[in-house]
Amino acid sequence: MTEPARTALIGLDNPHSQSWLTTLKHCPAVGRLVVCSEEECEVVDQHYSSIDALLAEEVLDFALVCTRNDRAPELAARLLESGVPVIVEKPVARTVAEVAGLNQTATAAGRIWATAFMNRYHPIAQKLREMVAAGILGEIVSVESRMVTSTVQQRNPDHWLFDSTKAGGGILHWLAIHTVDLIRYISGLEYRSVGAHKATLSGTGIDVEDLLAASFSMDNGALGSLHAGYVLPRRYGDIYLCFRGTEGDATWEMYDCAGQADRLIVQSRVGEWADDEYSQLSRSAADAPGYGGANGLDFIADFVAASRGEQDFVTNGDDALQAMRFVEAAYAAAEEGRQIGF
Repeated sequence: MTEPARTALIGLDNPHSQSWLTTLKHCPAVGRLVVCSEEECEVVDQHYSSIDALLAEEVLDFALVCTRNDRAPELAARLLESGVPVIVEKPVARTVAEVAGLNQTATAAGRIWATAFMNRYHPIAQKLREMVAAGILGEIVSVESRMVTSTVQQRNPDHWLFDSTKAGGGILHWLAIHTVDLIRYISGLEYRSVGAHKATLSGTGIDVEDLLAASFSMDNGALGSLHAGYVLPRRYGDIYLCFRGTEGDATWEMYDCAGQADRLIVQSRVGEWADDEYSQLSRSAADAPGYGGANGLDFIADFVAASRGEQDFVTNGDDALQAMRFVEAAYAAAEEGRQIGF
């Protein structure tokens, strides 16, 4: 039987830190669990206040870095240099250069790292990816997406997420980067160019964007759009992803105002899908304690297996780099008033 992994959670100052801590506590692939943070910690096997103390005392099989975006790259690099495989909570860093630096460090150290693009594990994301690969939609020609959610006021404008020096960006950088990644993952296509408009209209004194509208092209010529905003007077709102192709389309209603949707609507002229005008599937992640439910437990277990060379992992440092390249290009396009190519 494979030994459970000796694991460290680095940071408790991220909005997802406590949820990840719960996931690690409930994951059968995790054994000894320690925390490294400046903040006080609930009971784990050991708490360290500095990365130096942690690395001096512990032999780790992997670590999960879940801290501010300005701190995460340096901490992840220290771990990789010490031979520790690392998961870094998205978006990993503030800039492309910081993500590229982590890739270089991981290569030199011979260790894997990945960011927490856990939406790839969603049953609908998996189904959509299979359908696109099987040609059920034909050639993808159009992509439409929305990441519209609750206001800055509800999320606390004093949080470091809304400070550009610490966070690196706003709604696109923090939340819509999930959508940026899912479009690549599901379609199998790469981004070719992006144009964008961004604004800060919440009146809260923040210095990152709370609205962004982007248009983009993919390497097969497909066109797409992404609308993101902290603008709704409720917790979840309107999160949506649609792929349209030469043979059909698939619409994933990811969240509604109640936080419940996870519905996929498919129209296609291919095979058995052509028998009905449209088909509707409803698939959700299984419930479990922690971040992302059962998906989070599987994400951690699979990373542990991948770090031991037992299997490939669903995402890697290049995926983090490509997502950040889109974010940075969209910001440049908005500032310069032109399309930016990749």
